[in-house]
Amino acid sequence: MPTILGLAALFLLATDALNMDLSLMPGVSAKNFIIYLIAMVLALRMVVSRGSIMAAGQMQGAFIVQIGYAIVTWLVAAMLIQYPYYDMVASGIKLKTGLIDHYIFFLVFLFGVQTSEDALKVIKGLLFGALLANAITILDAAGIISLGFRIREDGRTSGAIGESNQYAAFIILFLPGTIAAAVASHGFRRLFWFCAALIACMTLVMTASRGGFVGLAMMCAVGAYLYRHLISYGRISGWVFGSLILLVLIVSFSQYGNLLAERMIGTGSIDAGTASSGRSDIWAGALAVMFQHPISFITGFGWDAYSVMPFQYSPHNHYLALWFNLGLVGLFFGSYLLFSAIGRARRASLHAAPPMRGQLIAFVLGCVGVATAVFFVDLHKPWFYFWMYGGVVMRMVLCVEKSPVVETTVPRLKRPVVRRDPYGWANPGTRS
Repeated sequence: MPTILGLAALFLLATDALNMDLSLMPGVSAKNFIIYLIAMVLALRMVVSRGSIMAAGQMQGAFIVQIGYAIVTWLVAAMLIQYPYYDMVASGIKLKTGLIDHYIFFLVFLFGVQTSEDALKVIKGLLFGALLANAITILDAAGIISLGFRIREDGRTSGAIGESNQYAAFIILFLPGTIAAAVASHGFRRLFWFCAALIACMTLVMTASRGGFVGLAMMCAVGAYLYRHLISYGRISGWVFGSLILLVLIVSFSQYGNLLAERMIGTGSIDAGTASSGRSDIWAGALAVMFQHPISFITGFGWDAYSVMPFQYSPHNHYLALWFNLGLVGLFFGSYLLFSAIGRARRASLHAAPPMRGQLIAFVLGCVGVATAVFFVDLHKPWFYFWMYGGVVMRMVLCVEKSPVVETTVPRLKRPVVRRDPYGWANPGTRS
């Protein structure tokens, strides 16, 4: 099963990287159909073996509560409130693909592996898929191949995910895992994964996503604090300095240098709206509508209600979208799923042995980056890969919690106590 899951993860990422549309019907594509088949096989196996379904029970409970509340508000919005232009079928399909499928993907990758070794194999499949997506994006931008990846009017690439900011969040999710694979490898494999990390950094520059770079900065800052007792600053500074020099050289001789400088630094006086690319105005408009109906701060307007409101743009904020549509229930449990995964992986990383420790730390850092980036962008495709990744890592966490590595230390020898006379001289033969 781990091999099947690894290949499935690689296949899903490859189809996005190759810009392949595998839709079978509304809400169902060949990609999630494969996951459904694997889910049925796992369900049958668990029924026969009478296996427990309570692994990561708190996270499963958060998923179930969020999905249940979304279903209730979906029915209320469609049948009782009856918002203008609210399509019950279309919103129901969004509910399936936007919440239920995430839960299924999480479960498949949680129960599809049973050991930490299997989890590492599946993670390698995800990392290979991310490398493929990044490499194809660069090749397409260079004109070596033509897959129809969209280039925005300002020159930013949309990459394999189809949108610049979402693609940046995807990159920073898997970048730490790629670096961890390089650190845990030797020889040619270390060079391979180091090149993969460099390719990921190049594609991040090509997106010129401010949200992505803020997520990257937060990831580094939080990681430096959480794992300060594990950091060898001398070793890391050498790697970072060398990587930055190489990346700066590449960017300097590419068309993205000026674009990145303009996006990050600006060209003159700047206000909040310009600095946030208009997001502050979008958020203010959504909050103004909520203030007109104060009960919405508690209940929300209902699943997918934002899409039928007279707004010009999407929320561009994952947390605000949860709050607007699903109220405090959606905001709390949606945020809990993110930060609970970070907390559990972080605690397990303190007791795990290499190479599990490196990948657990990488997941924590990647999640911190994504949790920061989604404050500025709505994610769609990347959530599937996030929950695949999350399911595998939660299995690894369970393995560590079941049999943690206990670090033993050699007890210090007790120093002999020397008895002294009233004048401070040692008395021979009085050692104890």
